[in-house]
Amino acid sequence: MFHLRAKSLAGVMLLACTALLHPSVASAQNAEAEVAAWTGMDAPMAASKTLPGAALRASTSPYASPMGANHDCETTSDEPPVVLIHGMTSNSYASFGAIAPALAAQGKCVFALNYGYYGTDAVAGSSVAGSLPGFFGLGPMQASLEEINGQVAQIKAHTGAEKVDLVGWSEGGALAAAYAKQDKGDVRTVVSIAGVLRGTTVLGISNLLARGDAMGMDTGRVISAGLGPAGNDLLEESAFMTALKEGGIEVPGVRYVAISTLYDEAATPLSATQFNGGEYRNIVVQHECPQDRVDHLGMPYDPRTIAFVAEALGVPVTVPCVKNVGPAAGLRQPA
Repeated sequence: MFHLRAKSLAGVMLLACTALLHPSVASAQNAEAEVAAWTGMDAPMAASKTLPGAALRASTSPYASPMGANHDCETTSDEPPVVLIHGMTSNSYASFGAIAPALAAQGKCVFALNYGYYGTDAVAGSSVAGSLPGFFGLGPMQASLEEINGQVAQIKAHTGAEKVDLVGWSEGGALAAAYAKQDKGDVRTVVSIAGVLRGTTVLGISNLLARGDAMGMDTGRVISAGLGPAGNDLLEESAFMTALKEGGIEVPGVRYVAISTLYDEAATPLSATQFNGGEYRNIVVQHECPQDRVDHLGMPYDPRTIAFVAEALGVPVTVPCVKNVGPAAGLRQPA
């Protein structure tokens, strides 16, 4: 079952600001067909051009669906449903406001649900970040994996699909790989966008944390209180990452595609975002397009990345090369 929704005073306070900055939000919520009630998600909002802009919008509607997602739809064995798994401190709308409508326009049946709530009324605990509106993906990653197990089961039941395609960004990439590694035989493709597949050093910060622990500081407790347990689980030596890497991340019968950027400041080093076994393909955005300097936050809104995602899911597309920088990726679109 999906957890109960949390309402935040901060979300109410931000409502007026968002209305002024984005006057079309309210009307956009009714711009698409009705979202399937069983998804637990709300009506769609029109996409922002960047992830920071989408995060601001989502602060007032944390359960908003991205355009094109969470509708009842029919699938076939050749076109399984696409399940989008968002990142830590994010939500489905903010993470996939650009990707979901792009895939839906290509005829894909798309679902994007929130997971990993760790707010003040969460049974498992809470964190400072979890009290902020629109911040999900913060709970223990094993618990989030179990939550995603239930979501995928519902998606298959309601669509009649036997298999799914999984697309995950950041923490979502790790959870997509972890779901497939359970080897249920129900995954066709895993697409990881800047996924933390082998744990992250966070540009070496993990070494400082290890030194702090050696000096008697409980850094894990600090991270859990600030971010949530997922903040610890994403580090390279965590129990979750150790289990994911043990025996290899990949399983037979699943296609794996990793899309990475040389300018990632969150998922480091580069090799931690890539696959190395089974049927896999590793893509670096800057290959043949060095002017696209997208960073970790910009990846889900980068036109080149979005095209690579569609291509990985079997959509014949032209992959553009657009000059973008950091989290502002998305401001510039192909001519």
